[in-house]
Amino acid sequence: MSRSRPVPPRPGRRARPFLAAVLTAAALTTLPALAPAATAATANEGNPTVLSWGAGRTGQLGNGTLADSLSPTSVTSLFRGDVDQMSAGGTSSADSFALARTDKTVKSWGHNSSGQLGNGGNTNQTVPTTVPRLANIKDIAAGGKHALALDTGGQVYSWGDNSYGQLGNNRTGDSRTVPDRVQGMPKVKQISAGCDFSLALLENGKVYAWGRGIHGQLGTGTRATSSVPRQVVGLENVVEIDAGCYHALALTSDDTVKSWGYNLYGQLGNSSTKSSTLPVDVDWVEGVSDIEAGAFHNYVKTSDSHVWGWGNNQYGQLLESDEAFDSNVSRTNRTAPVEIPRLEGVQHLAAGARHGVAVTADDVFAWGNNSEGQLGNGTTVSRYESVKILNEGSAIKNVAVSLGGNTTYAY
Repeated sequence: MSRSRPVPPRPGRRARPFLAAVLTAAALTTLPALAPAATAATANEGNPTVLSWGAGRTGQLGNGTLADSLSPTSVTSLFRGDVDQMSAGGTSSADSFALARTDKTVKSWGHNSSGQLGNGGNTNQTVPTTVPRLANIKDIAAGGKHALALDTGGQVYSWGDNSYGQLGNNRTGDSRTVPDRVQGMPKVKQISAGCDFSLALLENGKVYAWGRGIHGQLGTGTRATSSVPRQVVGLENVVEIDAGCYHALALTSDDTVKSWGYNLYGQLGNSSTKSSTLPVDVDWVEGVSDIEAGAFHNYVKTSDSHVWGWGNNQYGQLLESDEAFDSNVSRTNRTAPVEIPRLEGVQHLAAGARHGVAVTADDVFAWGNNSEGQLGNGTTVSRYESVKILNEGSAIKNVAVSLGGNTTYAY
């Protein structure tokens, strides 16, 4: 999912670090040996606000406009020092929206036809507004056209589209424009949302899912839709979950990864392209410390700071070296994890629909599809090697990207 979320610590495992990178949008360049990129407006230098770039047609940039932005722009009245977490949703750039968790409350902006902003209406919002009925929130998740929030008491709330029961309220077909509690689960410690389904990780290490099941994304052994939470079969001792568009990942206490759901591009990582209604083992990788599910590709980071990826690779999402960077070059989807040396040592990764973003101690950089400026380098040219954003100004602690759209956020 992409988005960005907190991960609770566990014995013997380092919690996901807060990121200590700093960003000056005035200095956007490419890596050595790549053609120079356009320079962003100097107005962003030292800017303390949350930054966004890429697709903006539904107001998802949060800057008061409906225009795309090819370089970082300010999210109106949302300051980085106030934001603890962001999650960006949408099935495409045409319905993208974003959530931000600030001081245990939630703000939302962007597309709202299904009530996914949770503010009681259906009108798109181009600037952040507060989601009512939510307090003491510790985790948020933006799905395709719905959203989830988790409070400190372990209770889950849902709102937005409910075409497939993804709100978990024992109803199907009607949307909700304000948050309502999801019933039927013990205490929850983490949530995640896919394009048409929802996930919850319980404090006892079990995982529950609800919503659409046509691709097996509920992990229940069938392809049936469920409007109430049901336990994912065979998963125990899970410490982290993340939903892609129609598939999901789970990290277990022995630092291995399970996957289930849609597998057309190999995103289950089990050396096949056959979808699975039950969790399967991801090949090769051990010692995993963090998982990141994109819409159709994934990244994992291991405890020795190596990064592996698999799934869709049409736009170079896996950063495999290729002498020809022409957009017509065919790239191979990977059905099992491959190591990505360029990402070794990164502090955080975010995977979107067709691009990726990473943060190191000094840099923020992106790669992959750039059709709507989501790489932030002032162009719409896709890059099959990373485009680096040099950081010399205000601190950035995290990045997030739209689940199925083309918008990137830094905060």
